[in-house]
Amino acid sequence: MQSFEVYRPLGAGEQIFWLHDQAHSLHFALTAQIKGKFTVTQLQQALHFVQQRHPFLRVRIALDEAKYPWFVEDHADIPLRVVQRLSEQQWQREVEQEIATPFIWSQAPLVRVVLVHSSNGAELSELIVICHHSIADGISVTYLIRDILQAMPTGTPSVYATPTTFGQSLSVPPSLEDLIVDRTPEKVSLLKPIPTFISDSFAVGQRAKQPNCSFVSSGSLSPETTRLLIARCRQEQTSVHAAICAAFLLAVRQQNHSKQTQNLNCTSPINLRPYLTSANQENLSLYIGAERTSHLLNFDANFWQVARSAKQQLKQSMTSNKLFGKIFQLQQWLSTFKSPDDALQVFKDQLDYDITVSNLMRLTITQQFGELELQAIYGPVVTTGVKNDRLVGVATLGDRLFFTLVCSERVMLQSQTKTLHEEAIHLLNEAIAFNYEEQREIVFKSNDLLKKV
Repeated sequence: MQSFEVYRPLGAGEQIFWLHDQAHSLHFALTAQIKGKFTVTQLQQALHFVQQRHPFLRVRIALDEAKYPWFVEDHADIPLRVVQRLSEQQWQREVEQEIATPFIWSQAPLVRVVLVHSSNGAELSELIVICHHSIADGISVTYLIRDILQAMPTGTPSVYATPTTFGQSLSVPPSLEDLIVDRTPEKVSLLKPIPTFISDSFAVGQRAKQPNCSFVSSGSLSPETTRLLIARCRQEQTSVHAAICAAFLLAVRQQNHSKQTQNLNCTSPINLRPYLTSANQENLSLYIGAERTSHLLNFDANFWQVARSAKQQLKQSMTSNKLFGKIFQLQQWLSTFKSPDDALQVFKDQLDYDITVSNLMRLTITQQFGELELQAIYGPVVTTGVKNDRLVGVATLGDRLFFTLVCSERVMLQSQTKTLHEEAIHLLNEAIAFNYEEQREIVFKSNDLLKKV
């Protein structure tokens, strides 16, 4: 007899990510840099509270007799791995390790946490949250990080957060399709009879995935540079996102060492919450789409022309009818049996790219949590298994822009990853400074270059 609570069947986006993950791991990481002292016990307490708040922190995926996937509740503590912080860049190596370590979708929870903990008085730590992509996207994990910090007891060690002071538990987030058609989410029992689930023992024998090794590099823009970037984008009638796309597209173009015109593609994940009327902004959930822009780039392509082209192409595709139409096309495609390889091939066919820029935009979460300060958000970091697997994660927190670059080792070496990252920022800085009256020197602060020998 089934003793667990059944939440709901997976929606189309959740299902294709679940399938894709079986062919090539599709989980992601988001890293928060925190200033202030706290103990491992205090973090464990906070993780306990947020797990009670967010339903998808308590789920695994189970198959019914028709082998259709469902979210079902299964109580298991969020795994926490703690390592001592020995360098500024150590968190990047931990993220590389986590991205190479897949989830088992039939085992709860589909989230884990790594703490890179300072114990030498520096009071800087990194909190890495890793999620199976079927339960969350980058935007929702920023709210999860906020909730963890809100639940963290600070000040007197004996004073802990309580469920009452922390906030109410959230309801199970509906699928994206349910929000698009604006249905009031119903209980599963009212939609259809609760299914009988088959044994999960077969999951132990899941086929071995290809090693998912990658290299992570990160950096940030100073407040002044961030302000100049915003101002210059406004002057050039484009967006910060499009400018970042242009910088990395042109860096890839230069790294190819060819003077012939090249056709390069850039994929941009799209946060769909602004298009939805009833989505809970703070619930752990997957509400994203993706659009691809194409660019014919010669050897001396103009930076701002590329940026304007990226913005214009995205603007044309980012209407609710076009975005939601793709969701329903995906739903129809999934109406017949599809394998993990089928799902991966869809990504390769529809979203094959030379670079992806996943921009969380300007985050609205607070940065002060009692005695703790959220200083930076890095990510998301994810690899997808496409031919040119390179992804830039971008987040603006306060008055600074932070980014990560992750490249599969199948695509380039670690040294090439750093070179690509440095060249993109050089192009961005050059474009910002060009024709400015004071010709200011733009200083880029790279986390990879912080530690001087």
